[in-house]
Amino acid sequence: MPFPLPRRLRRSAILALSGLVLALPLSAETAIRGVTLSTAGLAMIEATGQFGTDPIRLSVARDEIDDFLKSLWVIDPAGAVPFVTLTGPGSFEDSFAHFPFGPQDVTDPARLMTAMIGAPLIVERRGETWEGLNMGVSQRPCEDGSCNVLNLQGADGMLHSFVMDDALGVRFSEAADQDTLTAALRAWRGSANPRRVELALGSDNPETRDVGLVYLQNAPLWRTAWRAVDTPEGIRLIGWAVVENTTGIDWQDIDLTLATGSVRAIQARLYERRYAQREQDTQYAVAPAPSIAMARGAMAPGAAPMMESMADSFAAVQVAADDGESFSRFTLSTPVTLAAGQMMSVPFLSELLPDARLTLYRGGSGQMHPAIALSLENPLPLRLPAGVLTLYEDGRGHAGDAMIPELAPGATEIVEFARDTAVEIREESTNTETIREMRLANGLLYVTEDLERRITYRIEGAPQADRDITIDHPRQSDWTVSSTTGAEERPDAWRWVVAVPAGERASLTVTERQPRMRRVGLLDIDLNTLAFWESRSIDPQVRATLAQLADLRGQITTAEQEQRRLDGEIQTLEREQARLVNLIVQLGDDSQANRDRRARVDTIDTEIRRAQGNRAAAADRVTALRQQIATLIGA
Repeated sequence: MPFPLPRRLRRSAILALSGLVLALPLSAETAIRGVTLSTAGLAMIEATGQFGTDPIRLSVARDEIDDFLKSLWVIDPAGAVPFVTLTGPGSFEDSFAHFPFGPQDVTDPARLMTAMIGAPLIVERRGETWEGLNMGVSQRPCEDGSCNVLNLQGADGMLHSFVMDDALGVRFSEAADQDTLTAALRAWRGSANPRRVELALGSDNPETRDVGLVYLQNAPLWRTAWRAVDTPEGIRLIGWAVVENTTGIDWQDIDLTLATGSVRAIQARLYERRYAQREQDTQYAVAPAPSIAMARGAMAPGAAPMMESMADSFAAVQVAADDGESFSRFTLSTPVTLAAGQMMSVPFLSELLPDARLTLYRGGSGQMHPAIALSLENPLPLRLPAGVLTLYEDGRGHAGDAMIPELAPGATEIVEFARDTAVEIREESTNTETIREMRLANGLLYVTEDLERRITYRIEGAPQADRDITIDHPRQSDWTVSSTTGAEERPDAWRWVVAVPAGERASLTVTERQPRMRRVGLLDIDLNTLAFWESRSIDPQVRATLAQLADLRGQITTAEQEQRRLDGEIQTLEREQARLVNLIVQLGDDSQANRDRRARVDTIDTEIRRAQGNRAAAADRVTALRQQIATLIGA
């Protein structure tokens, strides 16, 4: 059994589920007792260990140490202060920052001696010993090429040279130099496996005692595979949970719990060296990562009564289920043994639901054949997790697959698993617009009209069998259905069931209406648009006003045409006058022809003045007519 946790603390532990990816080999005296898998792909591990003079030693994947530090929870009956010690993220570089040599010098004796010039050494070769100061390494020719030669100044000042071969032994004679080399080698040892971090878990109380450990890690999603068996008693719904052990440790008789909920998970960055921008001191900071909302799912209690002929197929493991504010869970009553890296599939729920098979056509889908579907209602006080569903017909075999979304308690969902190709459905649509009201105000024509849409579903029945066709007509905002007799009101559709005898036809017509208000400006409206609205007017007074408005607009059009005609006439007269004046000036004589031209120029002046007067009168007419229109329409 897991280390005992108070109910409140167990609840808090699951609420703390967050993203963690680690395989955590435990020490010999530490063992996993329970695992809680979440539909968000998280695993909460409950383990037991022993505190005492020696710490609990753990090995954590380097990439996941942040989340381990975030989630580790120690339950100590002694109430001591726990602590975790581990090498820091820059410990290797930090160590060599204080050594007189670099990391690569430690792994090469020749480079080490070159870096430690002046250090007291003890040199041994074939039983002889020399002591002195290190003078570094040089090279000289040898039989096989060049050789490294260690140079030493002896205590008497004598210089010695030693070929650095297998027969030569060298050590530092001062303890401080030897300790430095040992520390460097230990730093190398600590970085030998950069993918893991070794840590020790202890407390300030040396008393030997058992403690509980709770930590989190990423785990593959436990998935749900549903089986639905169509039986004479109804639909038998069986849920299978597919789980995988990726903890890196074999599960031996553990308590396995499957949890679901919608809790927030934050990816912390605790094992990272970061500095704030400051003038002097540095401040360690943790940067928040984007939150990850856990996927919702569900668990449910054990099996309902089964058909005797299919008792084995309908059996499911017994579970203990409970629900919380933000999560639900159930625990398998049988301990689970599963080797690391292995998967397991086990039925965890079996419920008998009313037979709710239907032949469903969704309006506006564009499909020719209706779907064969199941209407599933969650009868449990817990959420049902999403998953793939395989349907079997009792005695006939596989009938199709479907996807079940997450179902809240009492929620209903229709899942489609096949098409009824024996039935064909076609949609026909017509649209009309009906004027309901017209009124004039403030120079505007206000038109209230009803848009009417008639959708007819024409059904060709199955040749050899009767069908009850369920038609879901989609509900759209701002549209109302004129008649809902015999319909079921659903959040997203109006539902009718149409009985279609074998080989016959049937139809369903749905009429929808949508009111619409238009505002039409009348002051400068053109005659064609005005005639359109006059013809559609249902109010005699409004129609008479629009007719009067049309007459005035017609007079304005005539007056404006007269203005344009007179403008053209004036331009023609002015051009003719200018031509005659040019000829008179060019000839410069007093011939009869020039006298006639001068008379014509004077006549044109009179004609121009008369045309300008007529044009001004036409403009005044337009102005007066516009004022009449403004008065008429109240602009």
